[in-house]
Amino acid sequence: LMNGYDGVARCLRATDGSQVWEFATDEYINGSPAVVEGKYVVFGGCDAVIYTLNLADGKVVNEVVTESYITGTVATYGHNIYMGNEANQVLASETLSKVLVWVYGDSEFSFFSAPAVTEKAVFIGGRDKQLHAIDRLTGEGLWKFKTGGRVDSSPLAFDDAVLFGSSDGRLYALDPADGSEVWVLDLGEGLNAPPAFANGMIVIGGAGDTVFAVRGE
Repeated sequence: LMNGYDGVARCLRATDGSQVWEFATDEYINGSPAVVEGKYVVFGGCDAVIYTLNLADGKVVNEVVTESYITGTVATYGHNIYMGNEANQVLASETLSKVLVWVYGDSEFSFFSAPAVTEKAVFIGGRDKQLHAIDRLTGEGLWKFKTGGRVDSSPLAFDDAVLFGSSDGRLYALDPADGSEVWVLDLGEGLNAPPAFANGMIVIGGAGDTVFAVRGE
């Protein structure tokens, strides 16, 4: 599954790359699609619509019209979908519902980051230079952590830390319960890309074309 800047979502066969179906929207699609329950494809577009498609044939199952562009990748937890938009909001919706579950708007700037979601919280970076923690069920703000630059980097959530980069060049690890700083590492380049984790190592790309690998102790 892939989304294109031409506004088209496509499903390709993994074996040979041939196309199974395509679905055209009215605007660009920046974020990647997500699969829910092995049956649905969900994503948000720059036409401000949250789409739910049938995975088998690409037919529309549900559409939710929102207030502004959805420029990032959505995250899912069970039936629910979470994303930020250009109206300075974080949204929660359900796969088959026309009504939003909640809207969080405690920011004066937009959200480009993809969220990280746990059973209790949604974590998302904002262009207000903060990481926001939001109650997953109610949409109430839990805490915010201020950095020195935009947080377009999508966070990673672990049991004992939330990890993310900032355009201030620092890689942060925060306590998910209260947002207190666990550690911070200054890498010297803006960190707008999402970090990845495998085999005890954190990997993140910098704005100066450097790839950093940090091994946890």
